[in-house]
Amino acid sequence: MKTKSWEVELPASWESLKIILSEPEKTMPFFPYFEGIEGMKVKFKVPRFIFNFGYEFELAVGFQENKAVYTLTGNRGILTITFEMRGNNLKVTASWAGFGETLMGKPLENFAKGIAEAIREFCSAQAACPVVKETPTGRIAENITPELAPALIKRVFWELEGVDFVMKGTAEDGTVLRVEIREGKLTRLVVEDGGNITDIEADVSVLELDKDLFEDLPLDKRFTIEIKKL
Repeated sequence: MKTKSWEVELPASWESLKIILSEPEKTMPFFPYFEGIEGMKVKFKVPRFIFNFGYEFELAVGFQENKAVYTLTGNRGILTITFEMRGNNLKVTASWAGFGETLMGKPLENFAKGIAEAIREFCSAQAACPVVKETPTGRIAENITPELAPALIKRVFWELEGVDFVMKGTAEDGTVLRVEIREGKLTRLVVEDGGNITDIEADVSVLELDKDLFEDLPLDKRFTIEIKKL
């Protein structure tokens, strides 16, 4: 068996992490090498290596005290992903038992690291996300600031299971915020404020979004949010 681990500081409790991990259909699209999920059938593919995850695995999810395990069983072996809370840290361990074990060292290391960092980003987004209320007229997001806007986008991205989407926010004073997400990246950010229009073309991974892209924009307002899948 080949095994690699990665550990990150996690700004969340075990209970918060458990909620995220209990919805693999939302979480796994952000894992490295992910190709698809349908029900409990999952596909991974490792490019540039002789060994190829280009076939289906059957996923089983289990929980223990401060630990979760994703077990993926395929016709060439078993891939096990373990999530373990250690104080304020999350340790992710990826293990492969099966065909091509000797070739899987670096892919498993990238796999464990990418998973740990993705989980950290989504837990951070859940903690920092602006309050969003459901109303008869739509979703209302309170106080979208440059610091909180990335968290809102990451949360929507996670809820939509990583699909392309456009998020439009309209404030009471007519200010319009429009964000376009394609293939896991923010590709366009538009803010209309009175007669002023800021139109930014970008190529930034959703997981890497921070406040820098949103600084100096008039966003400290209450927005009605509309989301459209592309």
